[in-house]
Amino acid sequence: MFEAIFRVVVQVETDEQGQRVFPVTKHRTPVNEAEFLSLLALVYQEEVYPRLRTDDTLTIAVHLDLPLREVERTFHFREGRLFEAEGSQQPMISDPLPLVQGVYEKFVQQVGPGEIFTLTFHVEQP
Repeated sequence: MFEAIFRVVVQVETDEQGQRVFPVTKHRTPVNEAEFLSLLALVYQEEVYPRLRTDDTLTIAVHLDLPLREVERTFHFREGRLFEAEGSQQPMISDPLPLVQGVYEKFVQQVGPGEIFTLTFHVEQP
């Protein structure tokens, strides 16, 4: 079995205008919410999705510390580059990005200054 974990951890800050910002690296200016969401989508599209093979399992977990909020969704990668959401009655889909974004976007909107946002992409290959 092979597994890969991609984790993004950010402590939300406030800029001079009182807006929430997300410092993604020590050497880069913190980004706003839209830029942060774009960055998360880019991590998925460039780092996670290309590594998926038939029969892989992708688990996406989002965690906020205070108050504790957490959600986890699992997707199975099938033949023909189709995804099936675990526990869902919906048909398989070819582009899971909207579902993936749906897992973490509402949490990004809820996180406040000083809180820690953690997003984990966990890929398991049999």
